[in-house]
Amino acid sequence: MRKVYASAFVIVAVACGSSGGGETGGTGAVTGTGATSSGGASGSSAGGSGGGINLGGSGNDDGGVDAPTGCTPGTKSCSGQTPQFCEADGTWSQSPQCPFACNNGDCYGSCLPGTTQCKLGKTQTCGTDAEWGAKTDCEFGCDSATGTCKTSCTAGEFNCAGNTVMQCDPGPPAKWVPKAPSTVCNAAQGQTCDAKTGACIACPVIGTTTPTGEYYQYSTFLTSGGIFKGGYDVTSYGDYIYVNRSGTNLDVYKVTLLDSDGDGKLEPNQHPSNPNETGPIEQRVLTFEKTILKAAPDNAPLGSASVTSLRALSNTEIHSLGPTKNGGIRLYDFASKASTNVLTPAATTLTFSFFGYGADWKMWYAGNESARRVFSYHEPSKAWKTEFCYPNLAGSHMDGMDVVVSPKTGVEYVYVSDMTSDFIAQYRRDDAQGWVQEGLFQYTDSTSSAVEGFGFGALKHFWATGGSTLIEIGGGDIQEDLEPCPAGKQACGGSLPACDNGGICLGGCCSPNPCQNGEQYCGGGQACPGGQVCQNSCCVSQCPSGKTPCGTGLPPCPTGNACQSGCCVQIG
Repeated sequence: MRKVYASAFVIVAVACGSSGGGETGGTGAVTGTGATSSGGASGSSAGGSGGGINLGGSGNDDGGVDAPTGCTPGTKSCSGQTPQFCEADGTWSQSPQCPFACNNGDCYGSCLPGTTQCKLGKTQTCGTDAEWGAKTDCEFGCDSATGTCKTSCTAGEFNCAGNTVMQCDPGPPAKWVPKAPSTVCNAAQGQTCDAKTGACIACPVIGTTTPTGEYYQYSTFLTSGGIFKGGYDVTSYGDYIYVNRSGTNLDVYKVTLLDSDGDGKLEPNQHPSNPNETGPIEQRVLTFEKTILKAAPDNAPLGSASVTSLRALSNTEIHSLGPTKNGGIRLYDFASKASTNVLTPAATTLTFSFFGYGADWKMWYAGNESARRVFSYHEPSKAWKTEFCYPNLAGSHMDGMDVVVSPKTGVEYVYVSDMTSDFIAQYRRDDAQGWVQEGLFQYTDSTSSAVEGFGFGALKHFWATGGSTLIEIGGGDIQEDLEPCPAGKQACGGSLPACDNGGICLGGCCSPNPCQNGEQYCGGGQACPGGQVCQNSCCVSQCPSGKTPCGTGLPPCPTGNACQSGCCVQIG
């Protein structure tokens, strides 16, 4: 997947028990630093029509007519979609109208109730809670003008049913039928069905090798530390980490974050090189919990180490590509020690070493070392189909994948990496362009250790294994789509609404603007307009000779002067 670099920050690891061959004692790991570049982006689409909603609030709500005076000072309410605040004199003041909905004097939601939109050929309706509902399949595609399903197809149009090319029989009634002569794309050779041309085409290579952002290494646990027992194929859920050791043992660990800087807060993303959360790396403690055996009595469906993969559904159930590599996925229950088939492809010509599940699209994705290809499973035909290919990330071969739905935007992202590269690439589906590379994240290494196995989970970070190493990576730009905004903070960026009350968008969340005189914020690597410089994270003009800089974090101007555009100017 990538190379690992270590620094001298020592992490304590303790063992609290074992089963099936556990051990105790020892000390644990080191962490690494380093990063280059910056950036990142996201997006979505919408269409249709409809109206807003008002769920009322404290004080008074008249459903759109101006509220009367005589309110209780300090209370909030809504007038239609307009937030109101009761001033000290008992009268309402109004804020700008909410873009979607208003409740208890606050804006909320991500769509106008009753509106519809198209999302990758499916339709969605905005509910009374001002959030998009479930996606509904459209047999003939979705009409972007109305956000609703089309009712028919046109002669000459094509469609894809898994790997099979379909063509339109306009009827009536209209329906899709297999193209004549029959055309079935060979996913094992990297072919994919192109609905525009009705042909099988080579897997398109999507994206570049130019980094757009940074991430960091937070911890490294070594077998020499006495707690990590080694292994490959890592997955995680909550605070627990699961590792396939030797293809015969499923080792379970727990990771605990400590407030090692003593500021009263747990800060998993804090890192000396992270401009968004700068500070010392907080200490991690790794605890060995137990071993679940492939052999009886546990009967865990483990495959060969380093060439299969795991996915924790919870801390009581786990998905596996083993024990036999045949393109199928099994679900193992810890309590009953039983395994069930989740999916079984009709053909076993495609086998995989890593996989992930997208909860938004309810879709399985997978890949293997033979090519940098991402596949998805088509349940109606019980076949894997090629989705896209990604460029050579300078890491020998593909060796890592997971799927994460952004808790801020609801967008489903596929993350991939090569075995020994410094990159993690982020992909999403786009209504107009198909698959797009949303970001390419990198950090700078100083030592090299090949890593195999890659999964998202504990501390909202990625975890990777490499035989004798277990590493934690994340933070920085890659973190924007991996965790929700803190309570009370609005998500922002992409097509989301702008921040209220002059706030700024940092890491996908609205935060107060620290620039007190209306200057543009320039923290976190954001550039200032021409002719201005970044001073204490605020953009200010370069002061002429003899003029004193002023503004946020600087001393006030001398008597008889005022701060204008970051410079003290004499008045009067």
